[in-house]
Amino acid sequence: MTVTSPGPLPATTTHHENTVAIVGGTGALGLGLATRWAHSGVHVRIGSRRPEAAQACAGKLPGAVGGDNTTMIEGAAAVVVAVPFSAHVETMRSLAKAIQPGQLVIDTTAPLLPVGPRGLRPIVPWAGSAAEQAQALLPDGTSVVSALQTVSAATLQDIGLRLEEDVLLCGDHTADKVLAADLIGRIPGLRTVDCGLLDMSGVCERITALLIGINRRYKTHAGIRITGLPEPDAR
Repeated sequence: MTVTSPGPLPATTTHHENTVAIVGGTGALGLGLATRWAHSGVHVRIGSRRPEAAQACAGKLPGAVGGDNTTMIEGAAAVVVAVPFSAHVETMRSLAKAIQPGQLVIDTTAPLLPVGPRGLRPIVPWAGSAAEQAQALLPDGTSVVSALQTVSAATLQDIGLRLEEDVLLCGDHTADKVLAADLIGRIPGLRTVDCGLLDMSGVCERITALLIGINRRYKTHAGIRITGLPEPDAR
């Protein structure tokens, strides 16, 4: 049965292994996430189509390992996809051959089309959103959650910078969103906000283009913050 959480997601849970594989981990966002997670004690596997590049990036981070995407996702509880939209279909078809039951896919992709020398325009994929496209291309029963499209890669890579922003989370099952929220919550300064079912991910993905424009105009790395939410239960 499809369910969704009625309120804020918990910041932590102990019901999963402490390993994340990042497909596209040598790109800007993937490397930023790898950097923050590795410095927070998460076991990070950096995947790439170029294993030597992944190994080079992993060598700079505490406890991280690198290699080809298929090898890195094997046995990982969570698989984070951090590739440009132009590579999304190819990546998902490749993952479909290797993903195993019980693994969670966290899709960070924002469907953007380059316009002019610097512009980016949001587009609507055939499935409605990148995350729904991922769900359609992966084997039946694969868990997909949409998240992290609005977090600046540059800010993530600079561990000296303090984060204080929200991550919009969409998915069809509460357990999947709790697992994703736990992983994201291990990065200090990131708070997850449950935004509903996976079919809401298109709304969240389109915010990326808006933020890119804001960041260019103001020469910053802005994120988003949802106000008025209740404080999480004290632990």
